[in-house]
Amino acid sequence: MSDRPTDILVTGFTKSPALMTKSLTPFLELRQKGVVRDIHYVTWDSPELDSYIAPLAQFPDVRLARMAQPRVSGTSNQKGLVYQVRGLEAALNQVVDDDVVVLKTRPDFVMDVDFLRDKIENFESYCTVPSREAVGVLMPKPIFDHKIWLPWADCNQPFFWEDGTFMGLKRDVEHLVTPLSDEDMKIAGNPACGFYPHVVRYARIFCKRYPIFQNYIRHYDLLISDLEYRNGLVGKGLTDHFFWHLVIANAWILYSQFHIDCGTQGELMFYPNNANKEADWSDLSTLRVTPPYDQIDVWRIGTKPGRAMDAAFRIFARLVDDAWQTALFTEDMPDMEPQVLRAIMHNVAHSANGRLKTMETAYYRKLTAYRDGFVRQTPAGVAAN
Repeated sequence: MSDRPTDILVTGFTKSPALMTKSLTPFLELRQKGVVRDIHYVTWDSPELDSYIAPLAQFPDVRLARMAQPRVSGTSNQKGLVYQVRGLEAALNQVVDDDVVVLKTRPDFVMDVDFLRDKIENFESYCTVPSREAVGVLMPKPIFDHKIWLPWADCNQPFFWEDGTFMGLKRDVEHLVTPLSDEDMKIAGNPACGFYPHVVRYARIFCKRYPIFQNYIRHYDLLISDLEYRNGLVGKGLTDHFFWHLVIANAWILYSQFHIDCGTQGELMFYPNNANKEADWSDLSTLRVTPPYDQIDVWRIGTKPGRAMDAAFRIFARLVDDAWQTALFTEDMPDMEPQVLRAIMHNVAHSANGRLKTMETAYYRKLTAYRDGFVRQTPAGVAAN
């Protein structure tokens, strides 16, 4: 059982006072029982948010901090990216000690109290970082001291992982305060790159030690999340050696640095504003739960842990637990020879020496041709993710 204090960091807002109450209730219960130390609600000082924040007056145990809203221009996606990064930074500033476990979440994210208590009390066992050695290959030094818990992560679209809620040591979570570049803002402004804020938050942490991902994020406009587009994209990737290097590298980072668990159906429920644009916010029964939280069992069954390829064959390949990536590095895979996996891991670990350059160039050239052909045939299909 972990003896570290745990603080809750809530950022953002919801249009529903009832949803805010439902979201905060498990934290308040765990605070009363001594499982949680402090609950911080951090948001901007914009007057437009006053009515949404007002219900916090009935929760004296929640520490409200309102910060100056960043001045940002650009598309909604560019603004959202900056707000997410600066919001996390402001929230982490409420916690003094680096050795504290912090849960970053949102007021439209509802967590089962027993699920959360288990994650907090058993943090050490769930989030211990394994050995750097994988299938006989010494991998790059870990970034985090302990794993960070995430509800889900995609296995064939590297770094497309949940970023609405996560939990880890403060000193580890601080890595997610992304140092945004002009290139990041340009990519985020591309209508075809709607999920880039998810990706860059994690990718920037690992690109230096895993150079295989540097061109991946530069070419993120080739990974449009249109259903028809991804159907062809995944089909092309599965027969490409470089694609499998990306998939395996992504899997290793998940296995060694993250604990993935979405619980059972109903233990985690997410009602984001963008999935409920037409909802009646006064009536919780009208709100839609966003994937994968609406069908956890379906996503889990589709993963088929113990086989390397089945999970990656899916058009959208979300993992909702640790089973697939754990099996990949600890069991024999009937559809991936050990020597093949070992060779891929060796290439990933030593990609900085340029050994994958020819393969990488051919892969992105192929994706560019596919994207350009798709745009010419169905221009309306290339919309924001």
